[in-house]
Amino acid sequence: MPESTVQEFAEDDASYQAWLRRHPAGYIINTPRSKPANYMVLHRASCSTIGDYNKMARPGGFTEREYIKICATDLAGLRAWVRQHGRPDGSFSSICSLCKPSA
Repeated sequence: MPESTVQEFAEDDASYQAWLRRHPAGYIINTPRSKPANYMVLHRASCSTIGDYNKMARPGGFTEREYIKICATDLAGLRAWVRQHGRPDGSFSSICSLCKPSA
């Protein structure tokens, strides 16, 4: 099985949204820039809350202000990432209640 590639997007909404288009079945962790272990929320790449601009999420709002996105095509890569960033059990702080990704 090939190793999962995890990509971190900060300061680059255009590249992040291109990743979403290329990997519609992928997974995303939404986290503040400081990457606190108590806020690593798992989403599906298709989730509108982390991919669609709206009144709250204006251009630049996904990776260019307070939050960054950690992206992978499978959960194993994201579990490894959270382990390296303060969650030794590989869990996520929460799972999006809208897109309900399987964790």
